[in-house]
Amino acid sequence: MKHKIYFIGLLVAILSFWSCENDILETDIKNSKEIVHKSKLQNKVFRSEALINNVIGNSVERKLQIYTPPGYKKNGNRAYPVVYLLHGLPFSEKSYIDRSTWDDWIDPNGIFQTYPDFPEEGFQNWMDNLIEDGKIEPMIIVMPNAANELYGFSFYTNSVLNGNFEDFIVYDLVNYMDTHYNTIANKDGRAVIGNSQGGYAAFLFGMKHPDIFSAVASHSGMIVLAVPLMLGERVVDENKPDGFTGPDPTKFLTSAGYAMSSAWSPNLNNPPFFVDLPFEFPSGDVIDSVADRWYANDPFTMLQNPVYAANFSSLNGIYFDCGTMDELGICAGNDYMIPLLDFLKLNYNLNYTYEIFDGGHFSKIFSRLEVSLAFCSDAMN
Repeated sequence: MKHKIYFIGLLVAILSFWSCENDILETDIKNSKEIVHKSKLQNKVFRSEALINNVIGNSVERKLQIYTPPGYKKNGNRAYPVVYLLHGLPFSEKSYIDRSTWDDWIDPNGIFQTYPDFPEEGFQNWMDNLIEDGKIEPMIIVMPNAANELYGFSFYTNSVLNGNFEDFIVYDLVNYMDTHYNTIANKDGRAVIGNSQGGYAAFLFGMKHPDIFSAVASHSGMIVLAVPLMLGERVVDENKPDGFTGPDPTKFLTSAGYAMSSAWSPNLNNPPFFVDLPFEFPSGDVIDSVADRWYANDPFTMLQNPVYAANFSSLNGIYFDCGTMDELGICAGNDYMIPLLDFLKLNYNLNYTYEIFDGGHFSKIFSRLEVSLAFCSDAMN
């Protein structure tokens, strides 16, 4: 009987230990999965050599938001594609992740009256869900701060006044990502997506750097500079009767005009703002000599150059769109771009996708990003 009792006790002890061991193993496995598969959204800062010694004094220390997908390991063997997600408004690395950054720009009586359609679950969980649902491949998203600290807009352009914002993204930031993260460190693993001025940059970088990026997507991008040059009378109206006295937060079009001029028609011999505006006052007529300097940076004009046409046509994917209620008239400009792209399609085998949606300049940022992220995911992979 004693042996029987001992055997039963031993059996219970073994079963209890086995059960506890399984609980420990299951807990360890669960914790391990949480460590391995959890995505991250991190604040980073890096130094851009391209912005050193700029005239305005724009900071060379640039803030970033970096999303790494579920499964990403800092020291892992898997390499991931990278999307460079470029902001328009607001001028912040948090434009896509923090709704409050838009508070100063949304005005029921102003130009932009509706907040973007931020996902309720937040940017990080929204990205996780797109990956989990199979809409996009696991990818790294980097969102840089490209603010021009005096004029707001940098237009991601190299400027003798603002500094070299194009080089900041194309060379400094790309190099930072490839040396600090597990990236596919060639053009087939990189795409550029942007809204507004970021959409302009997507086309610009696609034309000038097809060796760096393989796919581009432009949402409400200012890709036909004849559009802002048609706004002379509206800009003048904002400044009557005193004339042009500088950027003013209550005058959006005027401030944007100074910012564009700081990128495309800077003049270090024209204080105090060191830019040449392209409009006469009080007529609003375009000053041709200044407009020509803008057109040198105009995607529509540049694509008529065989070199840029060939570069753009070599990309794996080109996507762009605009809203039918765009407050800045982007769709009207795109009506000129489409025939040019169709010509390049016939003569250079260019392949592009263009869509129109019901909405304004910023109102459907995330629903459109879902489209462009899927597009670029396919193009990169």
